[in-house]
Order: sequence, then structure tokens, then C-alpha cells
Amino acid sequence: MRNSLLGVSVQLSTTKEGDGGFCILRGSHKSNFPCPVGFAQFLSDGAKDHIFQPATKAGDVVLFSEATTHGTLPWTCKEERRVALYRLAPNGSAYGRAYLNWPKQFLEGMTETQLAVMQPPYGVRLDRQVLSVSREGETVVSGGSPRSNSKKEFDQKLFGTSYF
Repeated sequence: MRNSLLGVSVQLSTTKEGDGGFCILRGSHKSNFPCPVGFAQFLSDGAKDHIFQPATKAGDVVLFSEATTHGTLPWTCKEERRVALYRLAPNGSAYGRAYLNWPKQFLEGMTETQLAVMQPPYGVRLDRQVLSVSREGETVVSGGSPRSNSKKEFDQKLFGTSYF
């Protein structure tokens, strides 16, 4: 099996059937046509018959294709919901313009390493700080491969950012 857009939801709290939280529209990754909006938002009649909300225990991992229609159902459990959501994709498929405008107060007080982690997803071939581990086991922040000014200017003009 090959999947270039992988979603990973690490369950940090237990979810019973009917508690809400992560859900998926079974089989939608195989769909060859657009999903009707009302159905994709789980609002249309009959949509609920096809939505699957897995019962999970803390520590369980749910793997899913990002091509599958997925989301969250209203949380009805008394316990607080906790998950860690990871998305894995080739750097040419991972776009992160939504991550560019973190509020300044959100980033205040962060270390150089923490700021490097908060960068949007894009390939290390771009001007990006890269985290690595030294032989001594310490986290090291270093620069990625620099891009030419002409490429940065082109991206700024076309996309409104210094990278695509």
C-alpha cells in the first residue's frame, strides 16, 4: 500500500462509542467524485449511517488517509479530550500558509529550538531552521539550504510569502 498523505491521531484519552471526537466517512478515500457539502459536514440525512467514530483507549493510534473525509463529532464525554495529531506528507504536498500568522504573544518567550518547531511545513531545501541531534545527544538548530533572492521575490509576488 502507498499513501503519501498520512494522518496519525494518537489518543491520549479514552473514547467510548458515542463520546464524540475523531470520526471518518468510511470509503470516502476511494471516491472518484466530490462529496456533497452537507454529507461531508455530516449534516445530510443518511450521512450519520456512514460515519464511524472509533472507540479507543488512551495510547491507541488511529492511522488514516488524509484523502478520507474525516473530522470530529461533538464531544459528549465528561472527561477532557486529548489527542496528538500528526500529518505526514512529502514536502511538495505539505502546504502551510495557515501557519504563517501565529499571534506574537503566542511565540513570546520561546527558545530558538521551540521557534524552529513552530515553523510551517515545507521542505528543508528552503531557508528553514532544521533541528538535529548532536553526537552528545543535544538538540542543535542549524540553517537549511539557502534559496536565491530571485526565487524568494517570485514567490513573494505570486503567493504573498517568501516561499511557496
